[in-house]
Amino acid sequence: MLESWQDEIAADFGMSLEALKQGWNYEPLQQIMVGDTSIKLWQENTRPDFADDLISIRLDFLERQNRYTEYLNLAFSEGMMQQYLTKLATLGRIDEAMSAAKTQMDNAETAFALAMVLRDDGYLSEALGIARSGLHLPGNCTYEFATWTSDFAGGMGDTSTALNASMVAFEAKPSFRDYQKVENLAAEAWLQIKPDLLEILRESENWYVKSAKVDIFLHEELIDEAIATISSDSYYASESLERVMDVAIPHRPDWVIAKARQLAEDIMNRGKADRYDNAVRWLKKVKAAYVQLGKQSEWSAYRAELENIHGRKRKLMELFKGLNKLGAALLVRQEM
Repeated sequence: MLESWQDEIAADFGMSLEALKQGWNYEPLQQIMVGDTSIKLWQENTRPDFADDLISIRLDFLERQNRYTEYLNLAFSEGMMQQYLTKLATLGRIDEAMSAAKTQMDNAETAFALAMVLRDDGYLSEALGIARSGLHLPGNCTYEFATWTSDFAGGMGDTSTALNASMVAFEAKPSFRDYQKVENLAAEAWLQIKPDLLEILRESENWYVKSAKVDIFLHEELIDEAIATISSDSYYASESLERVMDVAIPHRPDWVIAKARQLAEDIMNRGKADRYDNAVRWLKKVKAAYVQLGKQSEWSAYRAELENIHGRKRKLMELFKGLNKLGAALLVRQEM
């Protein structure tokens, strides 16, 4: 029936067909479950893409029937090491699990799963050992595993492992939160570690790291690098851009003037009345930068030019009144 349906609707029932053809009485399967490690269900070059899924279903069936010996034999024979190692641990066969992990644990996902089982069952030192040895294995859960390990090790009082794991987490997915976490854990060693983290940050090209770059560069007062990060993208969240401008006004007022004028003029020239408040917010930064440079007269001339061009835009002109209040505040601040 499945073969007929497969032809009629162009579906793929490959796994179901294989399960039906083999059944549970399939001789190689029977030999594997009684412990013959020389047998494989498929040769290496004929192993189908669905093999792991089919084995997982069989393992679930064996587990529900409490057939743990057969479960372990099948998992080991077919290379399902995460299931094999975690099952040893849940059965309380900790020494076997730890011994097998030395040679059979080959990816971060397996190490993470085993470490969590050991931790949950109260084998804390064993869990920490697995986490340490598995943290640098390849896998797609490095950040989550490293974060978990750092928190777990910190709770165990193992600051060295917590620090190392936090550095791995930062390298996998740089963030301001993890940067500060490494700084706190590093203590006196921070000055030696910080340059490495900043280099990792600079070399990261992932889009989601840009926010972390801005936060960290501002935190470290690396204003030019924060500006370069903002400038490398045609679009950037206005909140981050404003934060960079606010910090850059005393250091790079010329850049603030050029960038903020561009943003404000774009809104005003296109007559975007619903965004006039944004335009005036950018103009406040322009004015602050002119004041920083001691060029109030140039600001006055620029403002007069804008009023001449956009004088008929009543909503905009009303908002312009707020720029006077800003000027008074800035002058008082400079005199102080």
